[in-house]
Amino acid sequence: MGNQRFEQTGKRSFFGDYLYDQVVPADHFLRKLNEMVEWKDYTRKLIRLYKGGGEVGRPPFDPAVLLKMELLAYLYHLSERQVETFLNENLPAKYFVGLAVDEKAPDHSTLTVFRERLVQRGKLQVFEEMLGEIVRTTVRKGIRFGSIRKLSLPFF
Repeated sequence: MGNQRFEQTGKRSFFGDYLYDQVVPADHFLRKLNEMVEWKDYTRKLIRLYKGGGEVGRPPFDPAVLLKMELLAYLYHLSERQVETFLNENLPAKYFVGLAVDEKAPDHSTLTVFRERLVQRGKLQVFEEMLGEIVRTTVRKGIRFGSIRKLSLPFF
C-alpha cells in the first residue's frame, strides 16, 4: 500500500470524539466490534481492487469504511439505501464506521459501486470470506451478536 489518499472521514467535526465518548458506552457492541478488528488489514486487502490502488482519480473512501457499512447492512438486514439512513440516524453506528458526529454517511451508490467492483474483479467470494472472518474473530474474542442476526454464510 503506497501513499494512500482517502476521503477524510471523522476529521471535520467541531465536536471531535467528545459526543461519542458521552453517547456510546465503552461496552457497546459496535464500540467493542470496532476495537477488536484490525481494520487497516482489510484496507490493504481491498485497496488492491481499486484502479491504480486508489491513487488514480478523486480520493476514494477507505475500503474499511465501506466494509464496515456492508457489515452493518448484513447484521441489521439493511439495503444499501437503508444502511445510509441508519448511519445518518444512529450515533453508535456512525462511530463504528468512523464518521464524525455531524458528517453524512457515504451515499448508497458508493456501496453499489464498491460491490460492483468486487463482482467485476471476481472477488465477491473473497469479500464474503472477509466478513465471515470478522464475525468468527470477534466471536472468538467474546463478542455476542445476540439477536441481531443468525450468522450464516454466504452474506450476499
